[in-house]
Amino acid sequence: MPASLIASQSVNVSVRLSVPEPVRPAVARVVRVRSCPACCEAQCPDPAECLHFLTANPWDDCDSCTGSGRAGAGSRSRYCVDCGGSGLMEYTAASLDTESISDRAKVRHASHVERLTALVTGSVAVAA
Repeated sequence: MPASLIASQSVNVSVRLSVPEPVRPAVARVVRVRSCPACCEAQCPDPAECLHFLTANPWDDCDSCTGSGRAGAGSRSRYCVDCGGSGLMEYTAASLDTESISDRAKVRHASHVERLTALVTGSVAVAA
């Protein structure tokens, strides 16, 4: 075989390496302000809807923070991520005996209802 033919033949070799995708950090919810127990927002976008949810079912202490609203020691949040710092969780009428609701939960619930009622009726807002 002539040398000119050998030199003109070239072979392209491509190697496809599989590169793993970068590890994406887990997204953690961080709660910096106490929020409405119904919508979990610092300021309710629809106070009437939140008021409806707060009065439709019974509310009791949050299971995660036992009603304190504070996050655990290892959390990056200041407030509980399950209840948004309100210390309240919604229950169904069948899952909770209304007689077992703590007095602290009743007071917190009443203050949220009072604040939302004032917002809906246009009265001066009550501090949360």
